[in-house]
Amino acid sequence: LGVVACHDPGGVAPDPELRYSFPVYAALADRGQLPLRVHACLRDDAAETAISQGRRSGAPLGLDPDGLARVGWQKCFADGSLGSRTAALLADIEPESDRPVPPDQRRGVWMTEPGELAERVALAASGGITTTIHAIGDAAVRAALDVLTPGAASAALMPRIEHVQMLHPQDRARFAAAGIAASVQPVHLGSDAVQARRLWGDRAEATAYTWAAIAGTGAVMAFGTDAPVEPFDPWPGIALAIRREDPRWPAGTPAFAPEQALSLDRALRAACVDPAVSARETDRGRLTVGQRADVVVLPAVVLDEPVTPGGPLSTARPSLVVLGGEVVYEI
Repeated sequence: LGVVACHDPGGVAPDPELRYSFPVYAALADRGQLPLRVHACLRDDAAETAISQGRRSGAPLGLDPDGLARVGWQKCFADGSLGSRTAALLADIEPESDRPVPPDQRRGVWMTEPGELAERVALAASGGITTTIHAIGDAAVRAALDVLTPGAASAALMPRIEHVQMLHPQDRARFAAAGIAASVQPVHLGSDAVQARRLWGDRAEATAYTWAAIAGTGAVMAFGTDAPVEPFDPWPGIALAIRREDPRWPAGTPAFAPEQALSLDRALRAACVDPAVSARETDRGRLTVGQRADVVVLPAVVLDEPVTPGGPLSTARPSLVVLGGEVVYEI
């Protein structure tokens, strides 16, 4: 697939005492068996354990100070999801005759109330751990911006907001202004666009998946895949960010807010450069002198324009992968 680094959000299984993910990554790194760079995150129920162990965001896991595995972010959850009607919103979802939602739930739910989010962010920060917050609805994104902004400049890694599927226009410029990264998964456009139009109505295309608008403010916008919820393959999402349409949609479905499409260059930057920037890795992400030699070589046809739905970019496979100057894959 050509993936040389990942930010593992953690939490596939409960691990409040950090007995599993951190030791596993450390052991793999020390044995030379880790095939990519990893920032391993912890859930907020493990924050006190991490602090007591002296874990700090950006610090190595394992014995090698220059190792492939590092401590990532604390992950908190502000709201739920689009499909379950639990994304926290500033306005009601559209009525559904086949799935009525009680009036008091039409703006979603808070998985963690804003006041408690602020407390969890502050606790982690007291131990040198930066936070990323899952926020899908526009109310959740606003609350996440509110609680992350005060400590953003001094955080070890850039604070991040995960998903940002719906963003009120008044909040777009706040990411760049505060130094908070928007961590988005463009494959969600393919999975959720039909539901977004149904549930969010006319405001969907003005407020959902507004990646060009976010990029236009100068914000750091890091692409990811949301694996294991979505496939690990990054290329379909990168193509979606450019085309704004998915071959899986019903025939005749129009492109979703095509004015929010990214250029090929900007989409590749979001996939290659901005994730490293969000981790404050100044020596990764670019093919320039002094950068770590993490290189993915693709067939030229992959980068042909215009990008087409289901075309070469969305099915890209590398011919060569170099990690830290060593060839790890070649055909």
